[in-house]
Amino acid sequence: MTEREELERAITALDAQRVTLGDDVVDTMIAAAREKLSVLKAQRAVEQRKQVTVIFADVSGFTTMAERMDPEEVRDTMNAIWARLDAVIIAHGGTIDKHMGDAVMAIFGAPTAREDDPERAVRAALAMQKEIRGWGSETDKLESTISIRIGVHTGPVLLGPVGATAEYTAMGDTVNLARRLQQTAPVGSVIISHDTYRHVRGVFSVWMMEPITVKGKAEPVSIYVVLRVRPRAFRLTSRGVEGIETRMVGREAQLAQLQKALRAVMEKRKAQVITVVGEAGVGKSRLLYEFDSWIALLLERLAHFKGRADEKMSSMPYFLIRDLFSFRFEIQDNDPAVVAREKLERGITEFMGADGVEKAHFIGHLIGFDFSTSPYLRGILGDARQIRDRAFHYITQFFTAVAQRNPAILFLEDIHLANEGSLDLIDHLARECRHAPLLIVCLARPSLFERRPSWGERQAAYTHLDLPPLSEESSRQLVAEILRKVNQIPLNLRDMIVSRAEGNPFYIEEFIKVLIEDDVIVKGDDHWQVRAERLTEIRVSPTMVGVLQARLDRLRPVEREVLQRASVVGRTFWDGAVVRISESVGGRMGREEIRAVLQALCQKELIFRRDESVFAREQEYIFKHAILHDVTYESVLKRLRRAYHAQVARWLFERSGERVGEYAGLIGEHYEHAREMVQAAGWYGRAGKQARNTYAPEAAIGYYQKALALLLPDETSEDLETAEVYATQRVSLYEGLAEMLLWQAQYTEAVEACTAMREAAEASGDAVAQACAWNRLSRTQDAQGDYPAALESAGQAEAISRNAQRTNDAAKVELARALFRKGWGFYRLGDAEAALELGEQALALSVKLDTQREMADSLNLLGGVHSLLGHHGNAAHYNARAVALYQELGDRERIGAMLNHLGEHARLRGDYNAAAALYQEALKTAYETGNRNGEMAFLSNLGGARVGMGEYRVAEYDLRRIIRWAEIAGQGGWLSRTYRFLANACLGQGKVDDALTTAQRALALGQEVGAPTLTGAAWRTLGMVLAEAAKTTTIGGQTRDAVSCFTESIQTFAAIGAEGERARTLREWARYEMDEGDLARGEAMWQEARNAFARLGMELEVERMKGWGYAHPEYAGV
Repeated sequence: MTEREELERAITALDAQRVTLGDDVVDTMIAAAREKLSVLKAQRAVEQRKQVTVIFADVSGFTTMAERMDPEEVRDTMNAIWARLDAVIIAHGGTIDKHMGDAVMAIFGAPTAREDDPERAVRAALAMQKEIRGWGSETDKLESTISIRIGVHTGPVLLGPVGATAEYTAMGDTVNLARRLQQTAPVGSVIISHDTYRHVRGVFSVWMMEPITVKGKAEPVSIYVVLRVRPRAFRLTSRGVEGIETRMVGREAQLAQLQKALRAVMEKRKAQVITVVGEAGVGKSRLLYEFDSWIALLLERLAHFKGRADEKMSSMPYFLIRDLFSFRFEIQDNDPAVVAREKLERGITEFMGADGVEKAHFIGHLIGFDFSTSPYLRGILGDARQIRDRAFHYITQFFTAVAQRNPAILFLEDIHLANEGSLDLIDHLARECRHAPLLIVCLARPSLFERRPSWGERQAAYTHLDLPPLSEESSRQLVAEILRKVNQIPLNLRDMIVSRAEGNPFYIEEFIKVLIEDDVIVKGDDHWQVRAERLTEIRVSPTMVGVLQARLDRLRPVEREVLQRASVVGRTFWDGAVVRISESVGGRMGREEIRAVLQALCQKELIFRRDESVFAREQEYIFKHAILHDVTYESVLKRLRRAYHAQVARWLFERSGERVGEYAGLIGEHYEHAREMVQAAGWYGRAGKQARNTYAPEAAIGYYQKALALLLPDETSEDLETAEVYATQRVSLYEGLAEMLLWQAQYTEAVEACTAMREAAEASGDAVAQACAWNRLSRTQDAQGDYPAALESAGQAEAISRNAQRTNDAAKVELARALFRKGWGFYRLGDAEAALELGEQALALSVKLDTQREMADSLNLLGGVHSLLGHHGNAAHYNARAVALYQELGDRERIGAMLNHLGEHARLRGDYNAAAALYQEALKTAYETGNRNGEMAFLSNLGGARVGMGEYRVAEYDLRRIIRWAEIAGQGGWLSRTYRFLANACLGQGKVDDALTTAQRALALGQEVGAPTLTGAAWRTLGMVLAEAAKTTTIGGQTRDAVSCFTESIQTFAAIGAEGERARTLREWARYEMDEGDLARGEAMWQEARNAFARLGMELEVERMKGWGYAHPEYAGV
């Protein structure tokens, strides 16, 4: 019976087994049989040589089973096994070549070839093992002990008819070796050859076995046991030239260093960051490829993440980090927004449990997946810095959780193109995950250090791994490796390549490809030849750009045209975008024709096709090297670029769907290149808002400035309607720019942006925007420390919004903000009565408007004013109400701040135990939200409470630690309080000299920021130290003793109505006078202080004075 007849009978028999096997299995198998039948009919007499992957599988335990069962049972059992295993093979794209009793042979790559045939074959083999185990668990018969062993090999075969029946099959050494591997395989395992392994490297976890000796092979054959599919594998294409896989040359020491680092991370469970630095083309990616290949052979399980920065996406906030998560969780850029969010949430909760839901929302919002409707973010969407800080903290927790399961490794490519936010996060991970088994490998060009000169400096976890150009000897070895099929390489050819390459491996590879394309080197299957007579005709540029340009010139016109259009999309591009460009210029090629051209370019190793695309249903490609992309783009005629860029912008808009905002910056850039400036400005503004919402101020500033540059007012235009529209757009852009500049502490520039916003608002006749501009200016001036100017600007906002509120409800909100800002200005200047009145007005209006944020801010102001006046009960009441509102808003950072304020009220009342408890609650919140600034400030205040409790040594340790952290971070104002607490702690331990130095520093910092509450308290502490030391000091050119310091403190607190603090100073002054012998004056001051405490309801201070007397040795006023 011929194979054709067998297939026809098999189709009939399968159709009769639908009840037993089920429609899905039968339909799959019949479809495959019919496909093979059609091939047999069309190719009956045709022989062809093809590269395929062959599977040989053998059932183990068949003989034992046959001995114990009836022959019919044996037949039925084997048919059931083959039905299931054949369905697996067919489902993965394979073809059943033949069954041989208890064995099956399958082919991947014939009759239809696919790029991923080797991977499909290995996946099918693993699935067959899983299927047979599942079948065994479903039956309790003797046959449940049956298992299989599988061999897989990739290589050339001859396909054609064989024997009297003309059976169409595969023949050759590849088939024989696959069978040999199957015989070698342990029962229940999958064995692959090196020729298969190099095609699937990085996709599967494997274990390298001892090489086997095969008859007819000169060298032992390397073989591998496939253990499992690696989750989200970091696939790297085999490296070489013209299909020849070359070994890495000249980088053995660097590879050993990476291997050593990973071992250290796994053994010591401490994080490391290795930055591989080298110029373009020196082999950074090849080194990473070899490292990953080594990792694939380890038995230990590792969690893999990878991300690549992209020049086109470099201004998208946190793009590198987004790529990291998108790769791991298979998030595509045209996934519907709800799908993208679900994938991220599911991926993060897999490692973090149910607590990961909230954290996923913060992380997702930071990296550009819009979680603005999340209940966890609802009340703090306007507080991008808090979102950023909490997301940073949660990302740290995420990778710590990942690494606790299995050591984690992050591969980050081209970080010199990453935006500042991404680099900040890498730094943050290295610092905060230092006790987790986490290895971060970064690839960068030296230009990284132009932006970040101190990258990794003074951090033990960082290592720089430099890749210099190859030595001449290594370059010669690389030439010999690439041309190993040439029997004898002419010395003049080798020396010419080496001398021109100057140690750049990429140049060597490209130079040799040019020689192949020029027929100087002629390829054969087994041997290559060098046409020596043509060596004298070689005219290859000595520069990398020249060599690449020569390769472009040698392409077929259609190949060069497609590659040029692809370059307009970017180094990473999609076939759909190239099709759009072609269609826009009347191109006759459809998608399939363009894909065929792209495949040809892949074969020439100018581009690579990626296994997965960020856009579903699109094929994604990448230029082999950034330099090649740049050279190709520069070859596109400028008159064509504009039209091409416009088409790419529209394609991105359509393919991004509802998530188009994530691509706003890139779309804007394409429109700008297309000279469609109004469109570009709109998209840049949208991108700026996106960056602002994710706290990426540098990126946002860049986008806003680009948009504003494209919307400059035309003074000569008479089109008033267009001018008004432009002015309205500029209002929004300047508002965002001013906010970002304020975040960056660029106060002068922020003031200019506020002024420009106000002018644009005036031009558009928008009174609400004018009031908003004045409010923003007031806030900026307050941050500058220019409190009178801030007060004046708030007054302007108040006047404009009062006038506009009659017809515009939005103006009422601006009025509430203006009242708050004006009250805050008076508070800063020490006018408590005016601040109190305005705070109450702001609160009443915000309650009427039911605007929670403004209500909470007003309550915060009132709490501060009452605290200043010594009304600590009232202060605590207002702050507690503010806490409740911030809790409703979900603003945990502000909750922490309010807990700190409540602690301050308790400390100022003298209740140091209660204060310490509240500070610790605030600290916990700061830690959970990643608020490092708050953490430092709250710990500083806790130190003050400990001084009050007499825990001087513990307080000193914490306070000195805070000072070190804060000065590194560039903190200033509140450090005056920290130094004051430290002076008191030193004084309590008798360290008078240290106390004097720190008290002087506290005073200097307080004066620097112009805060009377800080300077008044610093004068008091300095007076206490001078009293204890019985000496004087010089401040600002004046000689100061204890009395003059106490006098300055009393006057300062009296001027701002801070009666409680004035009473504390009186008490210290009283002690000094009585120690000096002036008992009458001292006792009078003591009684005045005690009466003030009683009047203010500070009962603990009153009780403390009763018990201490004037000379209590443990007291150090705080």
